[in-house]
Amino acid sequence: MVRWRWVASGLVCASVGCGSSVAIHDGTLPGTTSDAKITAEVFPDDTDPVMASQPFVAGELIVQPYPGADPTSLRSLFQRTGARVVGELDKVGLTILEVGSGRLDASATQLGESDLIEAIHKNYLLQVQRRPSDSDIGLQSYLDRINAPQAWDRTVGAASTVVAVVDTGVQSDHPDLVDRIAGGWNVYDDSADFFDRAGHGTLVTGVLAASTNNALGVAGVTWSNPVLVVRATNATGQSTSRHVAAGILWAVGHGAKVINVSFAPLWSNAVVRSAARQAWSRGALVVISAGNSGGKTVARGYPEALFVGATDETNAIAFFSDRGPFVDLTAPGTAIRSTSLGGGYDPVDGTSFAAPMVAGVVALAWSMNPELRPVTIAEAIRDTAIDLGRAGRDDTYGHGIVDAGAAVDAAAESSFVPDKTPPTVRIARPDSGAVFTRRFVATVTAEDRWGIADVVMLVDDFPQATDTRSPYRFVLDPGNFAAGRHRLGFVATDLAGNASDVRSVSVVFSRRQAGGSSAANRITFKSPAPGAYVSGDVLISATVAAEAGLATIEWRVDGESVVVSALTGQSSGASFLWRTSEVPHGRHRITITITDFAGEHETASLQLVTG
Repeated sequence: MVRWRWVASGLVCASVGCGSSVAIHDGTLPGTTSDAKITAEVFPDDTDPVMASQPFVAGELIVQPYPGADPTSLRSLFQRTGARVVGELDKVGLTILEVGSGRLDASATQLGESDLIEAIHKNYLLQVQRRPSDSDIGLQSYLDRINAPQAWDRTVGAASTVVAVVDTGVQSDHPDLVDRIAGGWNVYDDSADFFDRAGHGTLVTGVLAASTNNALGVAGVTWSNPVLVVRATNATGQSTSRHVAAGILWAVGHGAKVINVSFAPLWSNAVVRSAARQAWSRGALVVISAGNSGGKTVARGYPEALFVGATDETNAIAFFSDRGPFVDLTAPGTAIRSTSLGGGYDPVDGTSFAAPMVAGVVALAWSMNPELRPVTIAEAIRDTAIDLGRAGRDDTYGHGIVDAGAAVDAAAESSFVPDKTPPTVRIARPDSGAVFTRRFVATVTAEDRWGIADVVMLVDDFPQATDTRSPYRFVLDPGNFAAGRHRLGFVATDLAGNASDVRSVSVVFSRRQAGGSSAANRITFKSPAPGAYVSGDVLISATVAAEAGLATIEWRVDGESVVVSALTGQSSGASFLWRTSEVPHGRHRITITITDFAGEHETASLQLVTG
């Protein structure tokens, strides 16, 4: 898979000297203010080795167009790629495409070359995180370990705080759940049938909210909060990134404030994160299981959710619980007794059952003070956790094991402070005075204590597009506006409704000259000679020139992109170290493409023979 990158390394040099930094290209050249080729991030989640090893739907791509991308141009792009739109997560700006059999990588590469697309993701297959247990307990001693009785002394939940379980569904007529279910939906089949055929969702729901004080079975963490059930799996308990995201969006759209998601690994899943961000911006908090592989990752998760690991009966980390910077806190996850299919009860292990314990605590805390924002509730849960392991937050226990009693007390004592401070906005690109002849990407940063709801891009004071996801990036086509100077502005709004002042830059939109590349753009190969026989490591040298100013140079070997690097000035030397040991013996083609600051291209090729 080809990924576009700005590179200065020991293997490719433009003019004299080489640096060592590498950065992903995001649409505008570093340190420049004019046109450059825009390319998408293709499968960015795969930079996490755990995610790269996950199975995925072979014939589907999840595409994230830039805010501002023209819908007609997008439809034309999808048709040219041979992709068919089969679904949308419109609340988070994602489109699900069906591509031909065996064409996933090729279609992603083709789509990634479009300047309309910001990112392309695989639709990962996800499995619920149950671990069967051989324990046989009759008492729920783990509720004492999280100080649930102390929380119940103050609240057993409230009807105003709705909780949701995104899982395999539920057996809603289970004797210990029949009075707890307020409704639901099946986002996997798009139907009202949310009955649990796999069993996992019924167990998770029982941990969270089994009926209590009914002289039957087990006690849930929350007694009175209404429960919405969202089935996001097939009959065997398998789901995908897009179905889990759709489940979160359905839940928040139907009033849920606390949403439990017992799937993994999700710490680097950008599609699910988009849904969690949307929930956060609408006043809800997502709680996610850490995972049961027993491994460690360097992923940092995302601040719009709580990731929960599992502890055993001694409050030590469970051997199966995943660890890393993404872990926020832990909860009991072994020998958990809960409601099972058929109307009975089973003991189970897994982070799947630690997460709903925390979700229940979140519901209790929010029931005490429903005006609090998600950020305040999340802080109350983390800050009151009982520290485990080494002092302070660590990658094994996070902030520690959840403390229901202390969290409820903290929420009760927190006061709602009206937020009257607007966000701060900074325009990263473009620079003032930049000249554009082709589509370009504008990038903005926005910060606020309570969170950003959205950023709006304006051209000459008229809104053009809205982005709800950081980093805030917009695509703009100068061809849709009159040639000349324009005011490009940005306004951020926080979750309390405060809007920033308009931050703006002045840019120039210019019409591209017809007739292809400029005659002043030149590529001259210096060595080796055309048709030469080469072996080992071969340094290929050339000179390049562009009257409008050099922007980029791309090297290809036999049509495959090897590297893209930035250039400066009107002329430059360029070289590429080709390791011929990596290609079969025979005839090969080395191609250079330069792009100038008018957006024009020039290409030249050199034939060489290895042997």
